[in-house]
Amino acid sequence: MHRYIRTLRAVCAIALAGAAGAVHSAPAYPDKPVRLIVPYAAGGGTDTAARMIARKLAPLLGQPVVVENKPGGATQIGTGYVAGAAPDGYTLLMGTANLATNSVLYTKLPYDVQKDLAPVVWATDVPVYLLLPAASPVRNLDDLKRAAAQQQGLTYATAGTGSIPHLAGEQFAHQTGIALRHIPYKGSSEAATALVGGQVQMSFDNLPPVYAQVKAGRLRPVAIAAQARNPDLPDVPTLAELGVPLAASSWWGVMAPAGTPKTVIALLNRQVNAVLQDPEVRGYFAGLGMQPTGGTPEAFGRHIADETGKWRAVVQQAGVKIEE
Repeated sequence: MHRYIRTLRAVCAIALAGAAGAVHSAPAYPDKPVRLIVPYAAGGGTDTAARMIARKLAPLLGQPVVVENKPGGATQIGTGYVAGAAPDGYTLLMGTANLATNSVLYTKLPYDVQKDLAPVVWATDVPVYLLLPAASPVRNLDDLKRAAAQQQGLTYATAGTGSIPHLAGEQFAHQTGIALRHIPYKGSSEAATALVGGQVQMSFDNLPPVYAQVKAGRLRPVAIAAQARNPDLPDVPTLAELGVPLAASSWWGVMAPAGTPKTVIALLNRQVNAVLQDPEVRGYFAGLGMQPTGGTPEAFGRHIADETGKWRAVVQQAGVKIEE
């Protein structure tokens, strides 16, 4: 019996040693550079926010975080690339509000947001503004209604059909009864130039791409589609204060391929949340009109689902269509 017990102990010891060796030999995440895919070209708001986060995230992870741009297809190319990547935490996506809108605007996508991607953390919120040329005599919502009545409707510019500002404009028209005609441009820069030049009468846009025009006094924000005023622009009221219950914002957040281990998701969530509390990051975002958010993966997932439902209703009501 004693010999049997000694033999059994020896076998168990060998097995435990092997298991310990296997655990010891398993590399800790991350043990190589992490890629953060941006589904837009370099230089835009999504890209600059991603690079700031990547720079601050790298020392926390102990590995480089490399930003790669994969633009095209209204973010479908970059998003599809990450959706098909290995679920090991080494290929991440700087996801945008297109995660919610593309699924209601396009009949076919190369990915399913709910099945192929996993939320990591909601990074920033970028509210939409109602903008007018600085020289416009319109000062408030009542002026806008009178101008629309006199001119049988107004034109408004955005950075493109199906964008969050476009859908915000459609919802604004529905809620106020103001007749608006959408004029899409190839980006915020072109839309702002058209507004300053008087080719359109108003626009809806996020603040980052037009902040320089606002600071220079060429564009005037009339209202913000958010729950609270922007502390950097305290004189600009919310649309809700003006009687229009409209909240609309673009937003960015980190996503991973579905199936990424929960431990990896939790680590990334914790470290990106730490980045979003960094004073330099918060100051940088505030200077561009962005609001750091943060929170749990589950909260980000709920936000994506809520946004999808909200914009689906607007698309259906307004009959918005995308040429595929």
